Amino acid sequence: MVATVIFKRLFTSLIVFFCFFIHNSFALEIIRDEELEKFTKELTAELLTGNNLNIEDINFYFINNKEINAFVTGGKNIFVNTGLITQADDYREYQAVIAHELSHIIGGHIFNTSVEIQNLSSKALPVYLLGIIGILAGSADTAITSIMIGQASVQDGFTYYSRNQEAYADQAAINLMCSNKIDASYLRGFLEKLDRKTLDSFSAENYYRSTHPPLDSRKEWINISLKNKKCEYDKNQFLQEKFNFLKSKLIAFTYSKQEVKAIYNSESDRDLYANAIISYLSGNHSESISILNKLINQKPDNPYFRELLGEIYFAKSDFDNAIKNQSIAIELINEPSDLYFMMIGSYLIALENQESKNDGIKNLKKSVFINPKNTYSWYLLARAYAETDNLPLANYATAERYYLIGERGLALEFAQKSINSIEKNSPEWYRANDLMSIISSSLIEESSDRN
Repeated sequence: MVATVIFKRLFTSLIVFFCFFIHNSFALEIIRDEELEKFTKELTAELLTGNNLNIEDINFYFINNKEINAFVTGGKNIFVNTGLITQADDYREYQAVIAHELSHIIGGHIFNTSVEIQNLSSKALPVYLLGIIGILAGSADTAITSIMIGQASVQDGFTYYSRNQEAYADQAAINLMCSNKIDASYLRGFLEKLDRKTLDSFSAENYYRSTHPPLDSRKEWINISLKNKKCEYDKNQFLQEKFNFLKSKLIAFTYSKQEVKAIYNSESDRDLYANAIISYLSGNHSESISILNKLINQKPDNPYFRELLGEIYFAKSDFDNAIKNQSIAIELINEPSDLYFMMIGSYLIALENQESKNDGIKNLKKSVFINPKNTYSWYLLARAYAETDNLPLANYATAERYYLIGERGLALEFAQKSINSIEKNSPEWYRANDLMSIISSSLIEESSDRN
């Protein structure tokens, strides 16, 4: 059975950048969004105060899936379903799940399951890459492996995650939250919500073979842990407001128009935000622009309104207004963002004049400097170089992109093409030489292993 994924947006703040077709016909869409990523990191940073783990060490990947789920894989990777956010009512429910997953990383649980993961990978059927708009978060082969592991981790056959580790992660999550003055009872509250939504779908056999203890047991352990702890802290209203906006955005992008209108039917800011998005997705650009201008007048410091407005203008081929609003968004966000520089870079190179294309190249170079694994920025950079008749650098950027998505043969070919004409002793020249050396060594090593 072949599954297809219909992309609602071609180039958006919520960017679907690849879709995988797993052996059980379950499609995974990995998305990137500045608002989603920044808020998640903000919640995570609160949990890491006084801990040796840094926020920069954690890689977040977000799956467009309405099921409540999150999991970790090796290399400090946390995968989060959008359903985890859209079905939460309080930001601390989401934060509690992050605390649980962080506890797996801090406890080294993924390392301990590496043997089983290797065995599992050898048994899994192939993963099919259905389509790419832009792989923005890193190497495709790494991402595929991670997603295979993550998907397998919820299958009945993958039971190496011991229930003791899950119990430990719950206890450690409570300690993380309480020590950072966050009400840990929301972990229990979210488990109760999960219990209500999913208990009926689990059979006794599934519970027996599940990688997690029964929810009743987990709630009981949490109650015992909280009994003698001083862990009742007030809600951060500022974070709750951010969460409400993010939730409305995710629901608007992942639910049907009818569902969104049923949920967000008032004149509140978050309701307007959701309606601006579904108007945009429905092709009613004028209404969406009108709503966003109203929101901007009320909250002029919100960068995400400007980002979305710029995106809509870009969809209308009004490149000047797209660039203007994305420039304001970059100023308002007040910190480097590879996504934001990628977006304005794409807007600039859409213009026909040389000066704009050069400005686009500068912004795309900023994007890959911040995140060298942003392969869509490398793609846009290669295109921009080709359009400005700089074929050596176009070949170099293409080599970088192919290397990141695991096409080492093509990466080597384009690196070799670039090296003869690229300016000697430039950063790109040195990097092209490094790529050739790295790829050649790995190919020789693989050939030796086979022999």
